[in-house]
Order: sequence, then C-alpha cells, then structure tokens
Amino acid sequence: MTAQLGASKHPSPVPPQDRQVVDEWLARITAVVGRDGLEDSAEACQTAAEAAEELSAYLWMLRALRRRTA
Repeated sequence: MTAQLGASKHPSPVPPQDRQVVDEWLARITAVVGRDGLEDSAEACQTAAEAAEELSAYLWMLRALRRRTA
C-alpha cells in the first residue's frame, strides 16, 4: 500500500524512515473502510479506529514540527 509519488509535484510529507508505520496504519484503516474493505468484525473496527487515532496524532506532530521550522 506504499504510495509511489516518484516525480510527483508534491513530495510526501512523511519522512522515509516513518513510511512503513504510516503504511501499516493506512492498511488497517483501509481494511475496514476502504472501497474494498473486507473486514467488518468488531475487532477490525477497533483496530482501524486505533490506527486512525495514531495516524492523526502523528500528522499533528508533523504539522507542529513543520511550523517550528518554517
């Protein structure tokens, strides 16, 4: 599920060293709410919710770091 940005106009805001964990969070979320979401158990939904919380906190942290360095 790794995003392949290559020659994109907008480089990924996620540092390369964090890409694997971000991809794992996205995979857990997508398994439940994605277009082809196959998981619908309570456990899968809980896992997706936790991944969404972790991803949100991570993105806020990145935002704060970028504001401090801007």
